[in-house]
Amino acid sequence: MALWKRESTDEKAAREKAAQDQTESLSALEAGRLPVQAERRLRDQAGKGGFFSSDLSTNEHLLTRQAGFEPVGQVMGSSFFRIGYRGYYSSLYQPTGELVPLSRAHLANRALAISRLKQEAALLGAHGVIGVRMEGRVKDWGDRLIELTAVGTAIRLKGAADSVAGEPFTSALSGQEFWKLHESGYLPREIAFGVCSYYIHADYQATVALNNLWGAGMANQELGAYTYGFQEARDIAMERFANEVKRAGAEGAVGVGVDWDYEGIEYEVNEVEYTDLVVHFAAVGTAIVARKDAPASSGSTVTFHDLKDHTSFKLSPKE
Repeated sequence: MALWKRESTDEKAAREKAAQDQTESLSALEAGRLPVQAERRLRDQAGKGGFFSSDLSTNEHLLTRQAGFEPVGQVMGSSFFRIGYRGYYSSLYQPTGELVPLSRAHLANRALAISRLKQEAALLGAHGVIGVRMEGRVKDWGDRLIELTAVGTAIRLKGAADSVAGEPFTSALSGQEFWKLHESGYLPREIAFGVCSYYIHADYQATVALNNLWGAGMANQELGAYTYGFQEARDIAMERFANEVKRAGAEGAVGVGVDWDYEGIEYEVNEVEYTDLVVHFAAVGTAIVARKDAPASSGSTVTFHDLKDHTSFKLSPKE
């Protein structure tokens, strides 16, 4: 019995086509674009129309349609980054301050993921993406690997042309929040974010207290170096976030959330243990602008029911 079978002409052509697609996809990713297979799939989906996928709940779906938009498909963008040696620390010789190459890597990682999310939305003829969730992971420090994936639902204004004029907007708001924003006369512009990675070198007070030298660890005390470094990381991240909002030409940002993490870096010098900190601080929110077509008094009348007194009343936007 033969242990192998001669490759057919069709199998050879398919293998060569897959290899070519992989080569072209890697080149596209290096340029910040999508893999060719993804572009092919999305163009095919946009051409067929009709079917869509989304991660919207039933209420979110209905409210989005009520705002005049329709979902056209779930979109995603992702990016893996390996940090160079200069992006990290050198323990004893690393002074307190921002790890600028590491901050830049996190910013570039997020920017690439959001850019690819927008590209998928544009291929579907969408005007924007709502409900964007961003999930990032930092692998073991020794691997120097970070990853970010952004997922959301691409939507299109009902009755509008299939093509997108300019870049699709992005929003981290839920379907309900998007509806409320739209009814109040605003639209999302883009997801803004600010990031800072900061190294905190343990000072004399922290070293003495953590090692309980001369009984210093017996009393409650604030470790000022750690607090200062954490506040500095926050200030830098928030300043970058504010600059992103300004760059987008937005009036402000809503749904702003902050996230932080830190890791202790332990080492020993002359039989004394030191604990430095690496802090990662991130701020994310949705930059918004006023709708050009917003009515003078936008929004719907809301009816409130008091179940206790069995009464009800209506509240209009003017009230």
